[in-house]
Amino acid sequence: MKLIDRIDNYLEDKEYKMIYKENSLNIINYSEILDFSSTKIELRYQDKIINIMGNNLVISKMEDNEILIIGNIMNINL
Repeated sequence: MKLIDRIDNYLEDKEYKMIYKENSLNIINYSEILDFSSTKIELRYQDKIINIMGNNLVISKMEDNEILIIGNIMNINL
């Protein structure tokens, strides 16, 4: 990654992040929600697909570039 890209990512906070804590998953800078149910949530980040599998999955918080998923998260596939 070029230095100018790193500076831009830092200033604009464009970096993709995934933070898991006690049955909650916070994803920052995702692109779009592709599928949503209580057992599966599928998100896109650029050209990548993220699959979150579990039970009782709920989108607890959703903003333009951030989503918080809670529930019994069993598997995350990138």
